Amino acid sequence: MRTWAIAAGVVAGVSLILGIISRILLVPISFGFVTLEAITFLRFTNTCLLAAIFLTALRIAEAK
Repeated sequence: MRTWAIAAGVVAGVSLILGIISRILLVPISFGFVTLEAITFLRFTNTCLLAAIFLTALRIAEAK
């Protein structure tokens, strides 16, 4: 479960960086046929961080 929490944190970090770059440049980032705005990356960052916090709290609760 620790691995999943770390993975969610890393994905959130990458998504945050892409969101900030997209926000600074005022240009959506395109992945082939999909174009994503900055707000999409930032909302996905929030979701990943929430998952990482939940998994960490679950791991702590299981340890007790």
